[in-house]
Amino acid sequence: MSRSATAPPRTPPSPLPAAPPTSTQAGRFRPELHGLRGLAIGLVVLYHVWFDRVSGGVDVFLFLSSFLLVGTFLRRIDRGERTRPAAYWGRTFKRLLPPTAVVSLATLAGVYLILPPERWMPALDDAIGSLLHVENWVLIQRGVDYYAAAETGPSAFQHFWSLSIQGQVFLAWPLLIALGVLLARVLRRSVRSVLAVLFALVLVLSFAWSVHSTATQQDIAYFDTFARLWEFAAGSLLGLLLPAWEERAAERRHSRDQGLDRGQGRDRGQDRSRGRHRGPASAVSPWRVLAGWAGILGLVSCGLLIDVQGAFPGWIAAWPLAAAGLVLVVGTTGHRLGVDQLLATGPAKVLGDISYGLYLVHWPLLTLYLAHTGKQRAGVLDGLLLILVSLAAAWLLTRLVDTPIRRWPWASAKAWRSGAVALTCLVLGLAPALAAQQHLIAQQREAEARVVADNPGARVLDPDFTVHPDADPSAEPLPTAALMGSDWVSGEEECTGDLAPQGQEQEQLDPICRTVPGPEGAPVVVSVGNSRLEQFSASLIELAKKEGWTLVTLWKGGCAYTPDATLEEPDCNGFSADAKAYLERIDADAVALNTTFMNRDGTETIMPGMETTLPQLAATGTQVVAMRDLPRMPFDPPACTAEKGADDPDCAPPLAEPLQQERPDAELLAAADGAVVPLEVNDLVCPDDVCTPVIGNVVVSLDDDHLTGTYAASMQDAVGARLRDGGFHW
Repeated sequence: MSRSATAPPRTPPSPLPAAPPTSTQAGRFRPELHGLRGLAIGLVVLYHVWFDRVSGGVDVFLFLSSFLLVGTFLRRIDRGERTRPAAYWGRTFKRLLPPTAVVSLATLAGVYLILPPERWMPALDDAIGSLLHVENWVLIQRGVDYYAAAETGPSAFQHFWSLSIQGQVFLAWPLLIALGVLLARVLRRSVRSVLAVLFALVLVLSFAWSVHSTATQQDIAYFDTFARLWEFAAGSLLGLLLPAWEERAAERRHSRDQGLDRGQGRDRGQDRSRGRHRGPASAVSPWRVLAGWAGILGLVSCGLLIDVQGAFPGWIAAWPLAAAGLVLVVGTTGHRLGVDQLLATGPAKVLGDISYGLYLVHWPLLTLYLAHTGKQRAGVLDGLLLILVSLAAAWLLTRLVDTPIRRWPWASAKAWRSGAVALTCLVLGLAPALAAQQHLIAQQREAEARVVADNPGARVLDPDFTVHPDADPSAEPLPTAALMGSDWVSGEEECTGDLAPQGQEQEQLDPICRTVPGPEGAPVVVSVGNSRLEQFSASLIELAKKEGWTLVTLWKGGCAYTPDATLEEPDCNGFSADAKAYLERIDADAVALNTTFMNRDGTETIMPGMETTLPQLAATGTQVVAMRDLPRMPFDPPACTAEKGADDPDCAPPLAEPLQQERPDAELLAAADGAVVPLEVNDLVCPDDVCTPVIGNVVVSLDDDHLTGTYAASMQDAVGARLRDGGFHW
């Protein structure tokens, strides 16, 4: 779903709001709104299960939730009551959190039973983000994070992103309305006019940002609260204007009916003599009937005719909003052909009743089923079964959890009681997730405490290595499977002082510049390049600590350091240019960089521009470590070992042929006449030209492109010896 450097999830699920009372400002029940909710969630489920698309229902639900929210507060204002945001929060989250907590815990159980251990920690992060209503920001962070690329498949919690946005608005909107009431008093204006201005301002600003962000960073915009606020503002404006419009329309109809009745009285005798009978004076206009069906047709066709996933939430999101708005404006016609008759039928009502539960349960059931079976999409029969199971689970969730707590008289009697129930559900949902998260971390730390004895890693390749007398032959390999995805290498602190990026360097380097600080005044070594060099640099970090140096990291995923060449990626060119300016300014004592590159087609080439870059660096007196690139595996080694076992020969491919030959930059290094220190560690990664997935009880590869930080750190002794032999001086 997240469109980013990571493998994006296929289908971002649509959100479903909680089910506030479906009424207008005057408190009139709107069966067409309740039915519209049921229809929309039905479309969401059908699109997800069988069409692998999104329906645009997300935008409809955001729109409807704000329409109802504004109606709730307007009724309170009309009665002369205070807005009391805290009371609203208590009642709202008392309704939202109990089903959320139950589904979150059930989904975690499914993840534990079905998904591999490396998916557990991200699922726990998602569960916590969902309960705290910040899951959209969790997904944004993961989506723009190059280092989350190893995660495959959509999260079973992915559908909570929209509910998180909704929860954030449920927190912010009451404050905005309270501000509007205050401004109305100060300015001596009507509350509705002030609120209309505020909502219009939010709509314009958010819509402009949404259009811009969708065009420039759609992977972020899709989940961005600020890019979605205009949809809430549109629903709020309709909630302000529609009741007044309906009242005026009712007055016009009443006046017209009175006039017609008087006319009928005068002509009654004449009508009888002519054998005619007048129909109802307030007959429904056929245009209202047609408009209602046009709204439903627009909603149903939205996901089929446009790329909702790739185009939203920019201006095109106005399509489903307009469709839903049209249904609401048409309202209850009472006409036998009106769309409101369809939306008020028993099935539509039942679907509306369980819509919140159905939205919550259908996505985890679908994603876990597909993960278990290895399918990309459900077929006709298993898809139908999934829908039936989802309907049953949603009915049980509504009947046993949602309805009893929502109608609990004690909890609803006072605002603080509602808040207490919401807080209790939040704690009950968070506690198991946090406990499981800490348990996994504790397991890793316990294993790390015995790393010297049980997990020597690359040290076993030393001819003088001896097994530790306290070694446990049954010890689990490191990193543990549950924390494999987080075994990325990073600096410890942000760059500060003279080592902080300055001027033009800041935009590119500020977010990535980190240090592993040594003593004050310590020599500085900079590791600069892509994520493959980053992972290897775990060994350099350990050596720098041991030797009392400060190590600076300048790593950008997917971008090698090539300052004297122009690549196709403008962002990478900017990174290299700024990194070069940084190195010249700080006058580093040593620089480590890749001078060769292992291409995905199996060839190894010299990094572009190295014939210029290396002499320039060496001429400054800086020690240069020229790192040969590491192997790329033909598959994901952790996935292979999870399926077949670490000893299966299918999980131990041979070292790529080019890496078994002389490095392509050999002549370039020879021309440096000792000013550049060559470094190669592929025999440590693939001993005897075989890339064994586990060495010394340490997992070697994080994925098909990167070493684990744990294994790279275990290479420190061998790397230190090779640097000394090459002429490097600490």
